[in-house]
Amino acid sequence: MHSHLVQRYGGASGIRDPGTLEAALFRPQTGYYDDIVAEAATLLESLAINHPFVDGNKRIAFAATDIFLRINGYRINHAPMAIYADMMRMFETGTFDAACPTTCCA
Repeated sequence: MHSHLVQRYGGASGIRDPGTLEAALFRPQTGYYDDIVAEAATLLESLAINHPFVDGNKRIAFAATDIFLRINGYRINHAPMAIYADMMRMFETGTFDAACPTTCCA
């Protein structure tokens, strides 16, 4: 998935740190989170903040979260590019809250 996104949108490919990738993927599975949407928000946050890839971490975070939600019967019900732009702004300003995606899914 990461290679496809980098090829399509640009950037460097490759995994920077396999350990942080593994941690990001397993964090939602700890049993701490109450529901699928909370697990998805955690996946998004972990992939975006841990920077497991050389480039495209926020893109892969968004794409992986969308796929995770779809697999579990949810759909993002807002314009994806608007959500991505909001997500980028929140990460850049340090205001991202893992609870925010709960309002974007149906």
